Amino acid sequence: MKALYVTDLHGDKNKYRKSLDIAVEEKISVIINGGDMLPKLGDRHMEQPLFIQGFLRDYFSELQRHNITYLAMLGNDDLLAVDSLFEEVCGEFENVYNIAGRKVCVGGYEFIGMNYILDHPFGCKDRVVTEIQYIPQRQLSPVAVVSNAYGYDRIYNWLEFSRTELPHMCDILKKLPEPENLQQTVYVMHMPPAGLRLGQLLYQDSDIGSVDIYDFIKEKQPLLSLHGHIHEAPDMEKGKWINQIYHTACIQTGQTELDDKKVVYAELDLQKQEYLRKIVNVK
Repeated sequence: MKALYVTDLHGDKNKYRKSLDIAVEEKISVIINGGDMLPKLGDRHMEQPLFIQGFLRDYFSELQRHNITYLAMLGNDDLLAVDSLFEEVCGEFENVYNIAGRKVCVGGYEFIGMNYILDHPFGCKDRVVTEIQYIPQRQLSPVAVVSNAYGYDRIYNWLEFSRTELPHMCDILKKLPEPENLQQTVYVMHMPPAGLRLGQLLYQDSDIGSVDIYDFIKEKQPLLSLHGHIHEAPDMEKGKWINQIYHTACIQTGQTELDDKKVVYAELDLQKQEYLRKIVNVK
């Protein structure tokens, strides 16, 4: 089975349309979206619901006309407050699946999604968890916030909160659905694993991947894991877009920034275990 993997589109409509065009041209019947799907600039509480109800609903309908299955999940820049709306709109289409915390079987393969991340220096802490050995990053924002239906709940002592109140990544991973056949299982995890240079940062010499995700993949040994979150990582001197944990291929395509003229994606031939990262012009 062939699939197209894309991530971190952040509401860029041209990149959405281009990924659909590629799938149609290449006769690819499955598109996987790895998270951070919605606009993040401006008023997210206004822009993100409008994007789901307008653009995404129309986009899902077009995917349905082309008989393309869409496996997707929201990411850390997509507000927790829009989860129910996203679920509702996905549920309107037989070909669209919200895979966050779920298993979906397509073409004999099992796809399992997980959209939590480790802490970052930015103010909005939706979908943030921690790890036992995790060292909190220096914060750029004086106040941390978590979204609610109308705005944000403020957390003034984020350092203390992150140490005592956050769930652990390992516990989130334990709650994921169990696959029946790991050799035909693909995990879609917005956060990359540690130690593989899939989370290499631009602004500092650091790989911010998750140790718990690395240990989880090492133990499970699925066919493939797909990641995102750090846009620049694959194009850094020390970064990579693909690496291995024993028999498991781990892919992090990265992405260009909003309204860039190029889009990054991967073509996945799951049967042949052949994976290609591609960068193409959007228009």
